[in-house]
Amino acid sequence: MNSDYLSDDTIVAISTAEGEGGIAVIRISGQDSIRILKKIFSTNIDTTEERKLIYGKIVNPENKLQIDTVLVSFMNAPDSYTGENVVEIYSHGGHIMPKKILQLINNSGARIAGPGEFTKRAFLNGKMDLTQAESVVNIISAQSDAGLIQAELQLSGVLSDKINSYKDRILDLYAEIEAQIDFPEEDIDPVVKKDLRAKSQVILDELNKFIDTYDTGKVIKNGIYTAIVGKPNVGKSSLLNLLLKEDRAIVSPIPGTTRDFIEERVNINGIILRLIDTAGIRNTSDNIEQLGVDLALTKIRQSEFIIMVFDGSLEIDENDIKVLEQLKGKNIIAVINKNDLNIKIDINKIKEYINDEKFVYISVKNGQGYTDLCDLITNSIIGKNITAESPELYLTELRHKNSLTYAYNHLNAFLSAITSDESLEIMSMELRSSLDYLGEITGEVTNEDLLGKIFSKFCIGK
Repeated sequence: MNSDYLSDDTIVAISTAEGEGGIAVIRISGQDSIRILKKIFSTNIDTTEERKLIYGKIVNPENKLQIDTVLVSFMNAPDSYTGENVVEIYSHGGHIMPKKILQLINNSGARIAGPGEFTKRAFLNGKMDLTQAESVVNIISAQSDAGLIQAELQLSGVLSDKINSYKDRILDLYAEIEAQIDFPEEDIDPVVKKDLRAKSQVILDELNKFIDTYDTGKVIKNGIYTAIVGKPNVGKSSLLNLLLKEDRAIVSPIPGTTRDFIEERVNINGIILRLIDTAGIRNTSDNIEQLGVDLALTKIRQSEFIIMVFDGSLEIDENDIKVLEQLKGKNIIAVINKNDLNIKIDINKIKEYINDEKFVYISVKNGQGYTDLCDLITNSIIGKNITAESPELYLTELRHKNSLTYAYNHLNAFLSAITSDESLEIMSMELRSSLDYLGEITGEVTNEDLLGKIFSKFCIGK
């Protein structure tokens, strides 16, 4: 329990989304929760009969006027979500009624909760560790099945178990070094030293492999900023419409129709693409079109993934080359459109800029090659041997990656120290630092600023 940060007051919030709906949930947590409920609820409460739905009326204790007919449940500490006495009131939904009940509870002695304060109390009361607490907001904000799977794995404790397994093995190293410090007149036995080095290297290899999952995990959680680019009239807007399965962008045979950019989200094989359809890039004397071209070039620089569209029925020209020159160093695939016509494009010229495994032939007009395109997109983003909706655990939080990297660096420094026969105190210090950074991930080592930053991302009522 992190009692240093606990508050002993009682909090209340509406836990359901604001707006019209059949039911709203008002949640109260704290030592006075049941006392407040008894003050405003018409039905007598037997505090030994928790976790049952009780029918009754919410009544203003000052004037005895009925406010709403509700169902109520309560849970006694410590067997609740927050580890405190918790009351949940299931009222009629809508814009007005839940707020009236909220105000009544507030007037009866409960403070309005801050963002994520219920989950923060669950963490502080030892009901979950910090990685599990973070996963709650990720479940709420998940944009795909793949993102939801990762959040649920984290909530179930899979990440915590992995971090704790690293800690346990580093603790074994630490215990050995501390034992050696008790006998400073003796050198570390060569056999023991060899064993410590071997164990350290195994942990380092595992940490490095896990840290490398962040690039994929970040995409699974947040999606990837993707630009559809190419010269005018190659089918960029038509491709956007095909991927979205709706007519979102204006399609015209007149080059230069798209002068601004359109941004939409689409789920491709479990990966969220934040798609941007940009203006066609070409040399132009039209000032308005040039602004669109400049904006397209800016969006290209900002994008993490590029879908470049070519007109397969035409030869490559200087405008194609101009676009390709802008894409050097980017993760890019080549989409050869108009596959229903005679193909004239020389792809060997494109291969000077794009890996030959990242080509796909399609016809946006009739949908030919659509499945191949989707597979190429996901393979190019997360790799051929990875499935976004796999139950394998990935790092999805930059905070976790940074702490693991620091833990790795200190463990690596320990390995260098034991190899070069540095002092036992330095070895001990490096192992202690590695353990502390792992502890930051699960919340064993924390501070109020970190907690405030994490829980500020939550909605009020969770």
